[in-house]
Amino acid sequence: MIEERLKKTTIYTAIFAVLSLVVMFYRAGTKNIMIVEATKEQAEVVDLENAYKLEIMEPSADKGKGTLVIPLEQGVGSDNITFEERHSEHQFILYVSGKDPNFYETNSAISDLKLITDANWIRTDENGGVCLTFNLDGLYENETSLGDKEVVVTFNSPADLYENIVVIDPVDDAGLSLIPYIKKNMDKAENIRVYYTRQSGGDTEEKAATALIDDSAADFYIQVGADADDEGTSGVKTYYNDRYFIREFGNIELADRLEWNLAVNAGVMARGLSVVDHENSRIMNSHIPSAYVTIGNTKNADDELLMTKDDYLEKCALGICNGITEAFSVVNPQEEVEETDALQGIINGN
Repeated sequence: MIEERLKKTTIYTAIFAVLSLVVMFYRAGTKNIMIVEATKEQAEVVDLENAYKLEIMEPSADKGKGTLVIPLEQGVGSDNITFEERHSEHQFILYVSGKDPNFYETNSAISDLKLITDANWIRTDENGGVCLTFNLDGLYENETSLGDKEVVVTFNSPADLYENIVVIDPVDDAGLSLIPYIKKNMDKAENIRVYYTRQSGGDTEEKAATALIDDSAADFYIQVGADADDEGTSGVKTYYNDRYFIREFGNIELADRLEWNLAVNAGVMARGLSVVDHENSRIMNSHIPSAYVTIGNTKNADDELLMTKDDYLEKCALGICNGITEAFSVVNPQEEVEETDALQGIINGN
């Protein structure tokens, strides 16, 4: 028995070692390693008031034509780089953990893209940590890859890439606490793109939020947050715009899908749909299906406690995501793939 276990352990160890070597050699040889997204903590540590201007040079030969090329120090790899997209501010941000905190004083980015209006850099620590911010003239999707001592970035219009687009706007701390869980679920959706007015602290200006809706050509606009009602009232509630009527699938239909899925997944009472406060100009002025989803009542002790629990927030986020997916299945139903002929071909040996 012991010999059998030792044998299995040896085999598993050998397999793990081989796989580790494969990954290591792949990462050393490839020039298309994708850069991962920055954490919330990284985003909140940057103070752009102390930034320096980053020079952007015109391309020479083929380098930088139609792309953005960002130089890196020797030895900086994918583990030392993360990126952030601040869609409301039209910014692409790169965080680099290098060795020389002054590297970008003498090293310029390379690009001929007119969509980049300007760029700056700032030290995030004295050990070589740097944040580079590129201001863009609109909303773009980026694709990053790691080359030889450089990061190459391409930009595309979201309308060219996605059929289903939704803007989610956390209007308070409760809404902001939902965003990581919503993002975790919606990043898996193959045919839905979600833009967030913010993913960290600080309010989003009305003009920036409206611009994000317009620039993304969003199909839905959804606010997430908490309610403030009578202390004896608990549960989830969704508000809608009663002034702007949209045929077929409108404000009420979106609010209803979100409310039902949220209540079912969170396992709490659905307090029903209500007309949004007319002072909520972002909802009232929206010309696409819009809703304000609340996950609890801040004046109710039970709700307030629930909204501090990660498992409750996760369930609420899943409910909201299910509601979004269900709504898109109505607005833009996916054509079912005809499998009969293919299956018959397999049966016939074709």
